[in-house]
Amino acid sequence: MRSLLAAAGALLVFITTSCGGGGYGPTEQDINNSLETTLRSVAGEWAGISTVPNAIRLDFGLQEGSNGGVSGTGTMKEANATSVPITVTGTFQRPTLALTFDGMVFESRQVKGTAQGTYTTVGGIATTLTLSAPGYSRDIPILLQEK
Repeated sequence: MRSLLAAAGALLVFITTSCGGGGYGPTEQDINNSLETTLRSVAGEWAGISTVPNAIRLDFGLQEGSNGGVSGTGTMKEANATSVPITVTGTFQRPTLALTFDGMVFESRQVKGTAQGTYTTVGGIATTLTLSAPGYSRDIPILLQEK
């Protein structure tokens, strides 16, 4: 019986310390610091996903340059179409990210895409991708997420 009580006591101590009672695991400040570090930069791999008819997917990498400039390359794929290479330019003046996508093809038309949003959550940027060409403009809701 004594060994059963000792085992139960040891289990209680283990559970209490592993659930934050003993100072283990990240603190709220640790989590806030990690989020701040993540949201400070847009450099890295990104995906853009739209779910409208003729949905598109963007996969691209961004590098940050001087004075808030960003650039990168990647691919765009429209539903039931072949991927096409794209180039990305823009700015990141925290928290605003503004991007221009060149080389896009949407519904068999060469278009340029522009998007702007506020990067304040690791959940991504829900925004509008404006596709334009001479005599053509279309707005598509898109979610841009850092991978």
